[in-house]
Amino acid sequence: MKKKNQIIWTVITVLLAAVSILSVLSYSKEITFSDLLDVLAGAKKKLLFWAALCMFGYIWFEAEAIYCLLRESGYKKKQGEVLVYSAADIYCSAITPSATGGQPVCAWFMARDGVPIGVASALLLVFLIMHTLATMTLGLVCLFMDPSVFLGFSILSKLLILLGYLALAGITAFFIILLSKAEWIFKKGAQVIGWLHKKNIIKRKEYWTDRYRKVITDYSDSVGLMKSNGYMLFAIYELNLLQRLVQQLVTPLVYLATGGVTKNAVPVFVTQVFSAIGSMWVPVPGGMGFADYLLIDGLHAVLDKQEAIQLELLSRGLSFYVCVLVSLLIVLIGYIHRRRLYFSFRMKR
Repeated sequence: MKKKNQIIWTVITVLLAAVSILSVLSYSKEITFSDLLDVLAGAKKKLLFWAALCMFGYIWFEAEAIYCLLRESGYKKKQGEVLVYSAADIYCSAITPSATGGQPVCAWFMARDGVPIGVASALLLVFLIMHTLATMTLGLVCLFMDPSVFLGFSILSKLLILLGYLALAGITAFFIILLSKAEWIFKKGAQVIGWLHKKNIIKRKEYWTDRYRKVITDYSDSVGLMKSNGYMLFAIYELNLLQRLVQQLVTPLVYLATGGVTKNAVPVFVTQVFSAIGSMWVPVPGGMGFADYLLIDGLHAVLDKQEAIQLELLSRGLSFYVCVLVSLLIVLIGYIHRRRLYFSFRMKR
């Protein structure tokens, strides 16, 4: 993403976050930020630690999946480098509608480190397929774990959840089709290049067509390599399943840490999973507003109003807002480290 676009979407995200949090607080005028801090101060620290570890696990498991994909494709990268790729994806996904900015930025970081853009595109497409399949799997498992939770949502929330699941299924099917449509992708891209040349936006049509053909060739070769390795694909699916699982576990862990009843932990977990699915398809950065509404609406069937709002603010704050800030910090550290290495290399020369 261009720096200007990053700044614009970051500002929009901050404003949406502020509006979402204030809206939830205004829903219950009895809860203040001071009350939330008091609850955290009296919470069970060990469970809060595990909740924070699960939050970081969301970043870590994505990094592990990308690391495996790169390694199997012949590109051995350090764990720290791949952690930056994961953090960049998560951060930019959080500040763009429907997470559209994450994958391109992640691909840019890979290309910067010597991974051909065609290979990076193929790897991230496979990762995205496994990510959506893992999310759908978790949703189905939760439906069998406690079907009464879904019934406890309002009609609007049920509709959002069903639309979210249909959107995930549609996206998965579309991306699976794209895996075997390299020629079609090249044809459409070549048409765009021809149009840009006709409008005098680009001058060297043949040059850009050849470069694009190389990208598609790398993409096709990488897809072929991954499709022939079923064990690796299943491993990526498992890592994505773990990634989604640890993220959703933050809410029940925060609930138990703040004095929640053990028997309600499973319904709280299932509610969180359904809420995440229902907000994923909404074209709003991070699903903000919708994710808050869905979680509070679902928790009302399990907890009282005050408990539901308190849990939503604390768990969402850790699993989303803190996660985004940690991801941004990782990206900044990676950027600074890379700049130091660059200047060190220049000085030695």
